[in-house]
Amino acid sequence: MAVLTVRSHFGLTLDAKRMLFAQLDDIIMIEAESNYTTVYLKNGNSNMFARCINEFDKELAQFGFLRVHKSYIINPLFVVKYINKDKKIVLQNNLLVPVARRKISMIRTSSIRKIIGKYPLM
Repeated sequence: MAVLTVRSHFGLTLDAKRMLFAQLDDIIMIEAESNYTTVYLKNGNSNMFARCINEFDKELAQFGFLRVHKSYIINPLFVVKYINKDKKIVLQNNLLVPVARRKISMIRTSSIRKIIGKYPLM
């Protein structure tokens, strides 16, 4: 079994067969679909891994990434706006992420509010 390791200056490394060499600041979001996880990068590329999102969540939480839904982890640095009506976050590259009802209060008190300043609600 491959071990997921995260280093802020190297990014994500899975195993010898599949590695994602990217800065953590290049990762926009991580999306889960069953036991597969897709990592979206700011250059528009995405990479799919046969790993559960929980493995990514455990490693990335210490770097400020937020689990906003059971299927999504976001990098707050790429938040463009929060759409209160639809309970969704718009990220860079026009990626739209739903926010779980239980996570709304976390979003309002997290670093996202500081990043987007006046916290635009649409």
